[in-house]
Amino acid sequence: MAGSVLADTTQWSGTSQISFDGTSTLHDWGGKVAAKPFATTVTTDAAGNPTRVEATVTVEVAKMNTAEAKRDENMLKAMQATAHPLITGVIDTPFSAIRQGDAAPSTLPLKLTMLGKTQIITGRISQWKKQGDKSTFDLDFDLSLKKSDIKVPSVLLFIRVGDTIKVHAAVSLKRNPS
Repeated sequence: MAGSVLADTTQWSGTSQISFDGTSTLHDWGGKVAAKPFATTVTTDAAGNPTRVEATVTVEVAKMNTAEAKRDENMLKAMQATAHPLITGVIDTPFSAIRQGDAAPSTLPLKLTMLGKTQIITGRISQWKKQGDKSTFDLDFDLSLKKSDIKVPSVLLFIRVGDTIKVHAAVSLKRNPS
């Protein structure tokens, strides 16, 4: 019972629209995908200050879209969508890793799993807004195809995709009624 006096948890419903941008020998390219709706748990101390954030965000690889059918087909092959249909981002971190004092949150560490391989990513938070029971923010991070074991074949022997993919997520959270 003493623990319940010291800490409380609230549930937030989340959504995220994700865009990804890359380069190739000929031109830049990009795509988008919506994450599945997700739950976020925020633990607070006795004074109501957040102490921990937990969430699992899931993206269906087959729903990633670059607006170019052949590119999408090649992307799904490179992402091994049949064997690894989901990308997951797991957030389980002390709030002090996200925010220091009264400053707006600036970073978000997460475990990103793609193609069955997990890597630690630290995203940059911007555009942080909290009004009542709603919070929104943007999360940006770079993803290395090589480190993620994503092998994109060259096209016509000379068109190659650059290693770095820039990922941008517009995140919206809404506190669930108690």
